[in-house]
Amino acid sequence: MYARMKTVGVGLMAVALAAAVATWSRYESFDPCVWMEQDLAKQSSLPRPVIGARIQAEFLLRGIGNPGPYQCLQAWWKFRADNLPKGS
Repeated sequence: MYARMKTVGVGLMAVALAAAVATWSRYESFDPCVWMEQDLAKQSSLPRPVIGARIQAEFLLRGIGNPGPYQCLQAWWKFRADNLPKGS
């Protein structure tokens, strides 16, 4: 029983490590606000300060003055879902 729990634990840690490495290699950050900014920059030709202002304005319209990681993560998920290629 202990060996099985140990195997499952090591497997979960390996998956978590792989996800962290993949996130870092793509965004070079663990901050979801940075992820959203980088994804918007890839999608548009706007300069970074304009993109940052756009993101801040969207949060202010929702009543969030200083977004935390959770709000940024939710906004990033929504951005990714809204911009999936059609047919996916």
